Amino acid sequence: MRTLIQDLRYGLRMLARNPGFTTVAVLTLALGIGANTAIFSLVDGMFLRPLPVAHPGELATIVVKTPEGAGREISYADYLDLRQQASTLTGIAVWDRESRFLNSMDESSQILVDVVSPDYFAVLGVKAVLGRAFVPEIDHGGQPEPAVVISYRVWKGRLGGDPEIAGETIKMTGKTVRVLGVAPPHFQGLERSVPTDAWLLAPNEVDDAQLKRRDYRGFEAMARLRHGVPTNQARAELDMLGRRLAASYPATNRATTFGLLTESERFRDDLPLSLFAMAVVGLVLLISCANVAGLLLARAETRRREVALRVALGAGRARLFRQFMTEGFLLSIAGAALGLLLTGWLMGLQSALMPPGPFQMGPDLHIDVRLTLFTVIVSVFATLIFTFAPALQAGKTELTKVLKGEEGSVRHGRYRLPVRNILVIGQIAVSVLLLTASALLFRSLLHSMHLPVGFDIRKNLVVVNLFSTGQPSPEHTKLLPLLAQRVRGLPGVRRATCASRILLSGSGGGADKRVSIPGIELPQGQTTIPIKFNSVGLGYFETVGTRILQGRDFASSEGPESQKVAIVNETMVRRFWPGGDAIGRSLRIEGVDYQIVGIAEDAKIIHLHDAPEPYMYLPFAQTPSDWGALIVETAGDPGSMIQTIKREIRAVDSTAAIWEVQTSRDLMRYALWDELMSAKLVGALSLLGVFLAAVGLYGVVAFVVQRRTREIGIRIALGARRNQVIGLVLLQALKLVGAGIFVGLAAALIATRLMASMLYGVKPYDPISFAAGAFLVAAIALLASYVPARRATKVDPMVALRYE
Repeated sequence: MRTLIQDLRYGLRMLARNPGFTTVAVLTLALGIGANTAIFSLVDGMFLRPLPVAHPGELATIVVKTPEGAGREISYADYLDLRQQASTLTGIAVWDRESRFLNSMDESSQILVDVVSPDYFAVLGVKAVLGRAFVPEIDHGGQPEPAVVISYRVWKGRLGGDPEIAGETIKMTGKTVRVLGVAPPHFQGLERSVPTDAWLLAPNEVDDAQLKRRDYRGFEAMARLRHGVPTNQARAELDMLGRRLAASYPATNRATTFGLLTESERFRDDLPLSLFAMAVVGLVLLISCANVAGLLLARAETRRREVALRVALGAGRARLFRQFMTEGFLLSIAGAALGLLLTGWLMGLQSALMPPGPFQMGPDLHIDVRLTLFTVIVSVFATLIFTFAPALQAGKTELTKVLKGEEGSVRHGRYRLPVRNILVIGQIAVSVLLLTASALLFRSLLHSMHLPVGFDIRKNLVVVNLFSTGQPSPEHTKLLPLLAQRVRGLPGVRRATCASRILLSGSGGGADKRVSIPGIELPQGQTTIPIKFNSVGLGYFETVGTRILQGRDFASSEGPESQKVAIVNETMVRRFWPGGDAIGRSLRIEGVDYQIVGIAEDAKIIHLHDAPEPYMYLPFAQTPSDWGALIVETAGDPGSMIQTIKREIRAVDSTAAIWEVQTSRDLMRYALWDELMSAKLVGALSLLGVFLAAVGLYGVVAFVVQRRTREIGIRIALGARRNQVIGLVLLQALKLVGAGIFVGLAAALIATRLMASMLYGVKPYDPISFAAGAFLVAAIALLASYVPARRATKVDPMVALRYE
């Protein structure tokens, strides 16, 4: 311990004597370590961190396997049967994500609620911090009045942290709801990226007839395995129960079975994306370490006499190595502390970086024990990387030559490449790899921006999502068509319509209806299949720019009492009527006959890269709703019409709740957000890496110029011109840059193949991306080399000849 304390004191004194070196090294490490901790906090919050529940390793998501594929949607009736019959499970909880308006403190804001089964909190092992959560024995049949468990964040932020909140009533979407309790602060639901604000009981919120419908698969399910039961045994039992239900209810469950997705399997599914993100930011850390190693090597040249004296006084190689490592740890500690501050600052920007919307998006990011431990591990790893070579090099000091003041204090083989040059080549190579990956992502983004989406993104659209918060009545279902009719007459409005949702908005895109098609045999003997749909008002297709390829649009005469009609998309026609003669054909949608009157072009429903699938449009007049989207096409800037449209809505229905307003540009930004953020993140890290590599190259070239001062002075004295001196220095830099680019392109050819699943419309070996990465690195590297090269031309020959 005495020796360690001595090393620490000596290291602190040496770093304090060189504040310029210390500042640059600490800032470089802070950028590398801070970038790693920031990305790790994001990856940990979204993928790695266990769910904040009791014994999360025992939980597994129930997967529903149908002829259409595997999904997570299960009916409440199937859940009840599985819960009662599965002996390998201690419980099953189901939930469905919805939105409500919370009216509190004279404000109204939209919140996300989970409509859950009574055993939801019991299965997860989550207890309320105030009041109580739902209890199966008490709440199995619902409550006499609506009841809610609110999140800790809503309790503190919206309800003032009232300690007597349990038992009080609050207003949600115009209804009085009694607060049962407050969830603990660490529990924000089972959706990692979109926190839940409140939990409501399914028996209270969903119609009893709908809960009994096995074809209404509107819930997700999480099961808890019985302690000691193998996962395969539970899977086998669920598969057997699924077959039993399929035999008992062939109309809804034919060829439907159930499976399990454990948390460890979910982790494996998310692992590739997590590894990609950490690999990219890890390369930046390597560049930072190489930079600091280069600084330490250059500083070791100035400490040759000090090291020689220490050796002369009896210090062994191990003692010197330990001293250099101690100084490296001091740099890492300072860099890690500054990096954590940088991470905290970046966490504060989370809301600004999340996609646009009315809800809080993104995982729960905070500096905790996991993040601190990761920072410590990264700091130790970084210290070993950037300190090892300088410490090893210092041990090779030739005592006699240094004490005599002779050159060549460090033994080099004749053809050995100096360590500093190897580090610079590595930095250049990593920079080329990062910039190539960044170029690929940006080219993929450009491809996605020009994809056909099934509607005209150039239109000036305003989309107002709203619903009425008043007492339910038939008049509320007429709100959206009435608003569309009134808004059409406003100055600056070209067209107006309504729909249950707008394409690419995400929310509501999975809504479907059970459909049977007369004369068409469905897969595996099913009588009905789920097909997604949208209820649209008059003029919808013309307003949004979706083309009707055959047939006609809906007519104003087609109301609730007339013949039911539908418009289907191209993919549905190709699948069920390969000849294309779908006009006039019949569909049976949830027991009601519909006639096909038109065929619309395929459109993107939820995500931009979704494969085309069967889709239906139904007249809003025949499938009315008291919530949905008012869609307005404006003649000019859509943003300038928003307040006018809102005033019109208030004039028609003062109880209407507007929960989101979007323009067509907002829709595209939302649809492209994942790709845009990936491209921006990798691009920012690439530029950071190139900047650090340029600093490292600048340092090496400046060091070379300093070491060759005498030679340069002699050349100038003998008549060398300025451009010859610059060329002499740049040539040496170009050799390093060329070698780095060659190694980087070779590494990129291998590494970018792992990005294939993230790219759209561009190959992993795209030559334009490779050329762009190499060219940009070369340009920045030459610029970094030119400054010390130009400085070499200003060497005074007389001063240089007297040098040393």
